[in-house]
Amino acid sequence: MFDSTDGEMCPAQFGAGYTQTLMARLKDLSTWKVSAFTGLPNKTIRNHTHDWAKTARPTGFAHLNEQFKAYPGWQFCLTANAHGRVHGILIDDTFHVVWLDQDHALYPEK
Repeated sequence: MFDSTDGEMCPAQFGAGYTQTLMARLKDLSTWKVSAFTGLPNKTIRNHTHDWAKTARPTGFAHLNEQFKAYPGWQFCLTANAHGRVHGILIDDTFHVVWLDQDHALYPEK
């Protein structure tokens, strides 16, 4: 599912500290119940589904097969705004990362 072919949504190189910040956020989120993640948006992690029409990729995760495209796209942040967002799909209790959007390219106006 991870899409390393879209250089804008997932650049080949990341800024200093990005990997450590990503891993810390993933470690934290791994303790959450799915209902906490999918419930009300949380200001700390800025979790929400995508309205693809309002993004820079209106076709969504176009590279995925139809089965996976049926799942809503989700996002969460690593830090307030410094490290962009992680985008993917949630299947059962597993978040599948599709893009590591360090530059917040999916919502460029924000």
